[in-house]
Amino acid sequence: MQYDIAVIGNDEAAFRMLCAGAAAMQRVVAILPESRHSAWMMEQSLRRLVSNILADRSEANQGLRPGSARPRLLKSLLARSVADEVAEQIVILDGLGIDVVLGEARFVARNELAVSAGIDASRSVIRASNVVIGTGVRYTSMHRPLGLIPYHRPESLFEGVRLAESLCILGGGGVGAGLAALFSLFGVRSQLLARENHGAAMLDLARTAGVQVVFHPAELGIEQDSILSPERSDIVDCRRALGFTENLNLSVIGIEPDENGQLWCASSFETWSSGVFGIGEVVGFSPDTALSPGRQAERVLHRIIHRIPQPHFPQARARRSTVS
Repeated sequence: MQYDIAVIGNDEAAFRMLCAGAAAMQRVVAILPESRHSAWMMEQSLRRLVSNILADRSEANQGLRPGSARPRLLKSLLARSVADEVAEQIVILDGLGIDVVLGEARFVARNELAVSAGIDASRSVIRASNVVIGTGVRYTSMHRPLGLIPYHRPESLFEGVRLAESLCILGGGGVGAGLAALFSLFGVRSQLLARENHGAAMLDLARTAGVQVVFHPAELGIEQDSILSPERSDIVDCRRALGFTENLNLSVIGIEPDENGQLWCASSFETWSSGVFGIGEVVGFSPDTALSPGRQAERVLHRIIHRIPQPHFPQARARRSTVS
């Protein structure tokens, strides 16, 4: 089927874009990842999981002692929370009359995407007049070391056979706060080194979960190793944001992301490939990235809508009425 708008990813801005497109009676398809979830989606999943555990804390923590739980248990709990978050999102999108495809998308041409899904990597082809990339970012370690102190990737928290006795998590916004809160609830003494007034809601949730939150103005460039208490903590560095763009095959449409996997976009959030837009955290160059996700979506839609012939609207409206 030919669509007016295809949105790749599950960043918050991608979700806002889908809702805006549906409200404008466009033919919209959502391509949601099976595993490469945006930092925003991971933050929402962590918030859900931590809140649920706190709501039933006596039962969830019964018998737990520092080091008694296993990393794979927390990994399983988080995976289930992510699945619940994705399922809820699909229900909302379906209610808006938006087609949803689960899988990993790759550009074949400017307005053609190949989407592979499942264990057998079965493929489907989606054609759209406009493609919006809202894959978001993931957090990973900075390249340079912190003095002589070894540090770990965020993913390493879910590896091994035992939880650490104590953690110091650097940055990561809501993701870092959510990870610190989750591990704190399972007996790990957790410290979060954060920038002030960044992700306040998740910081409050982390404090409720027993995390020690420390504000440090040099959170993005720590030089004082002593503040990290290396003799007592495993240091987890999740300060660097990398865009989820490496598997999109952007070179086929002439787009080259920066070294962080993020995209250059004009004020309309259009890339230099006509009809292909970036939105949300995956955008690295536009001065308008400070706009809220909803405002970004409005700006992209305004650019798109003038390119779509009016006869599309009645057909889209009729389709949505049958869905609802």
